[in-house]
Amino acid sequence: MSETSSIKERSETPEISKWDLERLYDDESKWKKDMDRVGSEKANILDFKGRLKEPREIADLIRLTDNISRRLEKAFTYAHLRHDEDLRITKYQEFHDIAMNHMVKLEMETSFIIPEILQLSDEELNSLLEADELQFAKVPLKDIIRKKEHFLSEREEMLLAMADDALETPGKVFKMLNDADLTFPSIKDADGNEVELSHGRYFSFMISEDRDVRKRAFKAMYSVYEKHKNTFAALLEGELKKRMFRAKARNYPSAIGSSLDNDEISLEVYDSLIEAVRSHLPSMHDYIDIRRSVLEIDQVHMYDVYAPLVKDFDRKISYEEAWDIILEALTPLGDEIGAILRDARENRWIDVYENRGKRSGAYSSGCYDSVPYILMNFEGKVNDVFTLAHEIGHSVHTYLANKNQPHITADYRIFVAEVASTVNENLLLHHLSKVWTSREERAYLINHHLDSFKGTVFRQTMFAEFEQLISSMVEDYQPLTAEGLSEAYGKLNRDHFGPGTYLDDEIKLEWSRIPHFYYNFYVYKYATGFSAATAISNSIISGKIDLEAYTNMLKAGGSKPPIDLLRDVGVDLSTPKPVDDGLKLFDSLVDDLSGLL
Repeated sequence: MSETSSIKERSETPEISKWDLERLYDDESKWKKDMDRVGSEKANILDFKGRLKEPREIADLIRLTDNISRRLEKAFTYAHLRHDEDLRITKYQEFHDIAMNHMVKLEMETSFIIPEILQLSDEELNSLLEADELQFAKVPLKDIIRKKEHFLSEREEMLLAMADDALETPGKVFKMLNDADLTFPSIKDADGNEVELSHGRYFSFMISEDRDVRKRAFKAMYSVYEKHKNTFAALLEGELKKRMFRAKARNYPSAIGSSLDNDEISLEVYDSLIEAVRSHLPSMHDYIDIRRSVLEIDQVHMYDVYAPLVKDFDRKISYEEAWDIILEALTPLGDEIGAILRDARENRWIDVYENRGKRSGAYSSGCYDSVPYILMNFEGKVNDVFTLAHEIGHSVHTYLANKNQPHITADYRIFVAEVASTVNENLLLHHLSKVWTSREERAYLINHHLDSFKGTVFRQTMFAEFEQLISSMVEDYQPLTAEGLSEAYGKLNRDHFGPGTYLDDEIKLEWSRIPHFYYNFYVYKYATGFSAATAISNSIISGKIDLEAYTNMLKAGGSKPPIDLLRDVGVDLSTPKPVDDGLKLFDSLVDDLSGLL
């Protein structure tokens, strides 16, 4: 890593490796014109106040607000992607805030719509669903009627909308502190070079074969969070209090109940996931014991849980090579998806490499009028190939939904958002298992599969349990302190990693650096999505699924409830079977790895 001992500025990155945001706006004066146009069009919304009794009036207003939302989403997408390129640039912080302010104002100015519609009788509401003029909006109208008891009066809806921007402060401050303001020390790499630590480089150190490097990176990372733990605790408490306020204001018994209801998911699905994962923890503990044995150490420390079990397996894969591998691996998905993949590769959908100030991690993001862009921090590790396959799965899903649905039903629920991404990872794993056939390569791939389970099912479910626990604490009006959060988090780590793991004090602070705790009960969806994707990818590989049914699920966007979309491809997540089947696969993979190593 000596040749990249300092993180590059964005100006040093070749244009071909950056996403092409000029496809959104080739001149930023056009962005400003769109902002002005949004402002002038919003003035027409109030003309409909007091008139929402007939289907045609309601249809005209829905079309107006949908068009404004579409234009605003485009402007916001440009602003937030520019913002994430380098969080230090004030200009794009301002763009981001301007777009956010317009979104808040739009919510305020439309806050009368749902209360006014819900003043209609049940008979009149049901007749709206049958009106020819409103068939294009039947899905959102049906959802409004379903959640009738959780909508408030016009004045109350206005107040909630006015509070939205302020209520987002904990998440915004976390992002700026974590990604822009925190600075990390330099550590010595395996060659003795001083290398600056960063979010992007941290995982590379965690998979180093040199245990001292892993330990140095681990301790250096958490030494920074230790200094700010009280600030992070206050931010997380603020996030949870925001959720509690919103849930209680809308007559939900809890924040988790409110969040799950948005996806039409029952609490039993959440609780049964935690119960299923806990029942398979003995296999996780066996896996940790394999690590201890193969690494020839007395105890597995928390900086050992990602260490490579296959020694000297260090494949450096270029970005171009990664794409070649992915295109071949995803061939079973058919020509339609293959064409989308090539478009993404050739036409700069992706911001590839880390630069100073860039948002950490990886994501897929876009809007109805853009390609679904991808942010990465690619370093050439095998794991980066899987990350690219994962994010392009999100982008393919978004692309297909946008191309096949009107704007009003294109946006799919978060509950199914992790399915396409994980199907891609599983197909990549299957492909590599056919071309990497030596004992060393087989062991590496089995271990990678186990690590995927560990990271996506076990770890995310542990996060989900922690999030549910601390949310309950806030709703019981218990204070959240850094010490209390660390104690609760440490206990969950002890349960999940078992007695064979040494619980380093630093890991108790991991809660302070997890951005997903600001995403409103998002993390459990990784685990359920992984389980659904495991079933779907196995069906694709075995030829038991109609590929058209899978692509149709992606094309359906948000036109159906997520549970129903998955049932269309043979996966019923209202039962514990998909999760349990996936965990049984984990059990068998542990046995396979034990036999190989």
